[in-house]
Amino acid sequence: MKKLLIGLCACVLCFSGCGKTYEKGARIVISNPANISSVASCVSPAIVGICGEQENGESVGSGVCVTESGYILTNSHVVHDCNVITLFLSDKSTTTAQIVYEDTVLDLAILKSKKAIPYLELGNSDELEVGQDILAVGTPLSLTLVHTFTKGIVSALNRTLKVSSTKGEGYMQNLIQHDASLNPGNSGGPLINQSGQVVGINTLKISSGEGIGFAIPSKSFKSLITSFSNKINYEIPHLGVYGFDNEIATYHGKNNLGKGFYVLDISNDSPLNLVGMNKGSVIVGINDKTISNALDLKDELYKSSAGERMKIEYVQDGKKFSGVLILT
Repeated sequence: MKKLLIGLCACVLCFSGCGKTYEKGARIVISNPANISSVASCVSPAIVGICGEQENGESVGSGVCVTESGYILTNSHVVHDCNVITLFLSDKSTTTAQIVYEDTVLDLAILKSKKAIPYLELGNSDELEVGQDILAVGTPLSLTLVHTFTKGIVSALNRTLKVSSTKGEGYMQNLIQHDASLNPGNSGGPLINQSGQVVGINTLKISSGEGIGFAIPSKSFKSLITSFSNKINYEIPHLGVYGFDNEIATYHGKNNLGKGFYVLDISNDSPLNLVGMNKGSVIVGINDKTISNALDLKDELYKSSAGERMKIEYVQDGKKFSGVLILT
């Protein structure tokens, strides 16, 4: 759970949408994306209920399939420390899943389903606009309310929240704020745009307010999912760098920092040591892509694999440097 914020949980059961029966592993295509009710009726087959067995009980939540090969997105707090994870599919069958990735600070987990199921396409959260209609899907309060859809609008973009996790305090960045109703039962459920694409994963809401919910943006995991889906036995390469960007800096009274990733520390086994980077450097580019914040850095890293070359640009003592390293 997040400090001063309520995490959400859900379970989902049901199958077939838009009056169609989807083959296992088929991408769900929205026939009338301009009609929000048509979108709602189509996406259910890709949404799953999740029940995780823990030492002292069970955790219940929801998730959404986003690849042909059965990768499921959900929240870390739904599956953390679970020994067995069962997925409840919308055709009322069940299957098991394994955790392939977990980030307890971001509250994101990726599961691999044993069985292929219909999936939704990932949208581009960078294209969202304030005031745009969105749908949140989950099972609020009770299993009798399965596949509940709530409609809202994007209230704000790129929110940063300081939270507590199993690894201590951290920052959830670039969150999508929206006013679609979220209740216990919505954790890990998708935030869906008018084209039926997953643009976020609902994670929490402000407990002391109304209509203030947050979703992890698709940019935070789109490259990661693609690598897991397309690369055999994918593992995130080790960069070994720790730092912050200007959004986090505002929490510490530093309001005039420019764009980039500010390096606080570099591990002894980091490949950055081989290009001469030191503490206090600012990473401003990777593989000719501008690095404006921590999310940009993660996105480029998730596109890469161990053993690949990475061009890195950084500013150190007021001078700009570049180098090429081999990821480990």
